[in-house]
Amino acid sequence: MKDRIQDKNEVPGKTEPIKIEPIPFRSGQPSTGLRPFTILKWFSGILLGVSLVLLCAAAWFVFTSRQVVITIRPVPESMTVSGGIVTPRIADYYLMRPGEYRVKAFKTCYAPVDKAFRVSTDKRQDLVFEMRKLPGRLVIKAHQSGVTENTIAGARVYVDNTEAGTTPVENLELMSGLKKIQIYAENYQVFQTEVDVNGCSESETFNWALLPAWSDITFSSFPPGANVKIDGKSIGNTPLRKQLTAGIYTLEISADRHKTWKQRLVVKSNEPQELNGIRLKPADGRVMIKTKPAGANVIIDGIFVGQTPLTTDLSPSEDHVVQVSKAGFEKATRKIKIPSSASKQLDIDLKPREGIVHLLVKPSDAELLVNGKSRGRVPEQLRLVATAHTLEFKKKGYQSYRIQITPRPGYPQQLKIVLKNEQTPQKVALDTITTQTGYQLKLIRPESFTMGSSRREQGRRSNETLRKIKLTRPFYMGVTEVTNKAFKAFRARHNSGIFKSHRLDNAKQPVVRVTWEEAALFCNWLSAKASLPPAYIQKGDKLVPVEPLNTGYRLPTEAEWEYAARHIDAHTFLKYPWGKTFPPGQPSGNFSDQSAKDLLPTVIEDYNDGYAVAAPPAKFKPNQPGLHDMGGNVAEWCHDYYSIYTYAPEKTYTDPAGPREGKHHVIRGSSWKSGSISTLRLAYRGYDDDRREDVGFRVCRYLNLN
Repeated sequence: MKDRIQDKNEVPGKTEPIKIEPIPFRSGQPSTGLRPFTILKWFSGILLGVSLVLLCAAAWFVFTSRQVVITIRPVPESMTVSGGIVTPRIADYYLMRPGEYRVKAFKTCYAPVDKAFRVSTDKRQDLVFEMRKLPGRLVIKAHQSGVTENTIAGARVYVDNTEAGTTPVENLELMSGLKKIQIYAENYQVFQTEVDVNGCSESETFNWALLPAWSDITFSSFPPGANVKIDGKSIGNTPLRKQLTAGIYTLEISADRHKTWKQRLVVKSNEPQELNGIRLKPADGRVMIKTKPAGANVIIDGIFVGQTPLTTDLSPSEDHVVQVSKAGFEKATRKIKIPSSASKQLDIDLKPREGIVHLLVKPSDAELLVNGKSRGRVPEQLRLVATAHTLEFKKKGYQSYRIQITPRPGYPQQLKIVLKNEQTPQKVALDTITTQTGYQLKLIRPESFTMGSSRREQGRRSNETLRKIKLTRPFYMGVTEVTNKAFKAFRARHNSGIFKSHRLDNAKQPVVRVTWEEAALFCNWLSAKASLPPAYIQKGDKLVPVEPLNTGYRLPTEAEWEYAARHIDAHTFLKYPWGKTFPPGQPSGNFSDQSAKDLLPTVIEDYNDGYAVAAPPAKFKPNQPGLHDMGGNVAEWCHDYYSIYTYAPEKTYTDPAGPREGKHHVIRGSSWKSGSISTLRLAYRGYDDDRREDVGFRVCRYLNLN
């Protein structure tokens, strides 16, 4: 439509429609520049948009990051953290989004830290890293003290008790700090010191002086050329100079036809010794002494040296007096002189000292046996050497009669003997006998039994093998242990002592602190009082049992002791003296109990016998045979030497009396100080004779079957 414009000459009031028609658009001329306001408006819009984006990104980072505290010890000189988006350190932490990162740190004298770590989704995380100080480098050498040029190679070097090498040690890396250094070299004293290692890769050199562990020892002797031995090993002939390491040695210097010179040699480091002018004495002569009969006692220059036949050494070129004696024979005296290294034999026929025994025997045609050998029909008179002899009279249809007699030269004796018909009842043995000192013994009629403990038995020791035992001879066993009062009648000066302020020497307490030999001599003393043969004799410097065992008083054998302690009847044997269970019921004996808890480390719980130390014998109920304190109170010496027996189930030991020789004697039972099941259970116990603080004894003897 076209627009119509009113003409100014047109008459008013008369109007006509105006026609408006479109015309083509025509652009105006472009502007030659932008207005400043427009530019500022445009830039502000852009800046505002970017700020909004950054603000949103920051808000997103803050809300999705975690506080991470990174601590490095010691504080590094520089540190960087990489990986992901890391904010600068804020107070003591960083803001980090979960993910993988790496921290690097550096400090002089320390190994750099280069560690990867992961940030988790926890709100706060603490990470600690340690910087390791760089080690120091040591060079260690050694030389002989006072001789710096004498370097020692191959000495073992230890650092804090760990071997680090042998000298010379080069470039030994050690962490900083105080280190203990030890150097071991053959024939040198152990070197020990402390070193403060600086670290930081610094190199330090040490050259330590080691003290010799030897000394120079000089030997000379008269005559020269004598052989020198150290601990039995020859090291040369005198005169001699030798280096010996510090220690204690047995020194021997010997030469032909001379006595060996012995001495204990104590060598100290760096302390030279001169053993000069050692004078060797001429070698002894040797004499062999034989007598008829053998078994005579030999005394040379007033000193007992043994029984014949024997060989002994005598100092050379000197007069010696040899005295020989044997019971029933006259003494013989000889003088003898023997050159150095020479030998002589001395044969001596001893003249018997005989006594006369008149015999009045019925029936008169009975047979006589002297010491087991038949002499035929009984003579009216018998001449015998003045020693103990066993006479036995026998005749068929009559009971044999045996007697022991010692003839007395110059004092004839007479025996009147009437043999009894076999139908005549034998004399009944007494169940209880009493010694002249008042000590009582009970008769035990033993049977076969099994001695020891099976492998299945709790507390069994490895030396307790089972053995089949057959005891064939009845014996008397002491009812109680021997008391201090009884023993002091034999040895008045004996003192049983005290135990932790508690007396063991009261008259009624059992004697303790006695050796096996002292106990055996006490038995011989009782035998002498009863005119019984001694059960022990002196052989050289030892006291040994008579073989076979006679009827004199003696110590019980181990088998007899166990039989008497455990026997009830032919088929029943106890495990313990009081029964078959442990601990013992009250009161069963004197053991390590509550009354001794202040004296001993281990006691039986819930058991109190009322005696802190040894109790007077017979204060507790006897066992089945009527014997007291077979368990507890004091341990007791036995007749036997101690030995370990191999398990031999097919073998039966008849009347065992133990080995003839050994290091220890057997001790049986348990002392009042023993509270454990192993010692209460009648185990084998071998001890040195000197270990006798709680060891006493009781007396035994065979029944005289005649």
